[in-house]
Amino acid sequence: MRHGEAPAPERPTQPLTRPHIVAAGLRLLEREGAAGLSMRKLAGELGKAPAAVYRHVSDKRELMSLLFDEVSRRIVLPEVGDDPRTAVLEAAQSAHRVMEEHGWIAAGMLDGALLGATSMRLSEFILDALVRDGMSDAQAARLDLAIWQYLVGHLVAVRAAPYPAVPGGDGAEDYPTVRRVAPLVASMSDHERFTAGLVVLLEGAFAEPRAGHGDAASQGDAAGHGDTAAHGDAATGEAPSAGPSVSPSGADAVE
Repeated sequence: MRHGEAPAPERPTQPLTRPHIVAAGLRLLEREGAAGLSMRKLAGELGKAPAAVYRHVSDKRELMSLLFDEVSRRIVLPEVGDDPRTAVLEAAQSAHRVMEEHGWIAAGMLDGALLGATSMRLSEFILDALVRDGMSDAQAARLDLAIWQYLVGHLVAVRAAPYPAVPGGDGAEDYPTVRRVAPLVASMSDHERFTAGLVVLLEGAFAEPRAGHGDAASQGDAAGHGDTAAHGDAATGEAPSAGPSVSPSGADAVE
């Protein structure tokens, strides 16, 4: 500043908002992974004091839920039309693609840190499509839960233990069927393997006789199905609630 010149006006500071926090959190996650995400590092990424961040997000668990909600918006939910089975398949495929692109999601799901409003879109889509196709609430809830568990389980399994190679060495001759089949699976991409298993799951569920929406007998039958029944209310006949969901798109179903 030259002698006699007035000082330059200070540049106004942009107020911190949740969208700013979510964008910065995603940058950190993609750059450093879940282990590198902390409220302190997030504050540094934003150029703010940690207290400013805590005024908008209470802790890392809430932050992770907000980040998953943001990513969940990228899941494509197709039109159901006259083919709910294909619509559910494509929704789950889209969810798998989105979640596969963001490796931090599977671990966060396992500890329940990612439950948020937007992440329920897949469950709402699947349940609505199945009920409109004639499934009872209980049938739809069981299938939604199965899809959710299969989706998360597949993502975790792929990262923890990729599909084994064709067995060789001593004793390999004791497993002729494995040796014959393993190359077929090994040649598939992770997404193709996911789709193949999902098709089997959907074919079995869609082959079940329809009990009818709100059918009391069907609701009662749900009581014998493990954890699913734990969410049901025997007195009211309400269907058990399913876990959070996500939805996919993609036309590469395995026939």
